[in-house]
Amino acid sequence: MSHIEPVIRSARDTDADAIAKLHAESWRSTARGLMSDHYLDEEVHAERRSLWRARLGSGESQYLTLVAVQRDGLHGFICFKLRADSRWGTLLDNLHVDPELCGRGLGEALMKVGVAQVEQATPGQPMHLLVFAANLGARRFYRRLGGIESGEVELALPEGDRSAQAIRIAWPAPVLLQAA
Repeated sequence: MSHIEPVIRSARDTDADAIAKLHAESWRSTARGLMSDHYLDEEVHAERRSLWRARLGSGESQYLTLVAVQRDGLHGFICFKLRADSRWGTLLDNLHVDPELCGRGLGEALMKVGVAQVEQATPGQPMHLLVFAANLGARRFYRRLGGIESGEVELALPEGDRSAQAIRIAWPAPVLLQAA
């Protein structure tokens, strides 16, 4: 990625393959040991491609997905499931940044733009996410943005009968992000 700031825009169905590739790369770098090596090395890209093609191709309004792009490609994305839970509100379903660019502010920029759009679509709703308990860097990132760790849950993994411990991180309504 060059020094030019990326453009954050709504995802299009034509972004599905690039989102899937980034999602797979991100999991390969952060979920090794939680997900099987076989899944991460052999199956994750095709499985994520199928998911993102279906999600972006369906036009479902319950999902809000944004991408960060530059001339040289897609470098991050964020996806919210609106009104996902009556208690916890909107689900921040995915936030992934090119692993080589982590720590440079792109995740925070995606959060700020995304939360502003979520607030327009579902005013006054709380927000939450589930993050692998072992992903300490992500947990620190969300806490810096004002997220509150609100208990552990067992999270089903996409590869079948496996699960992992996850932490629910929540923001009360209205969602106000702190500066990281």
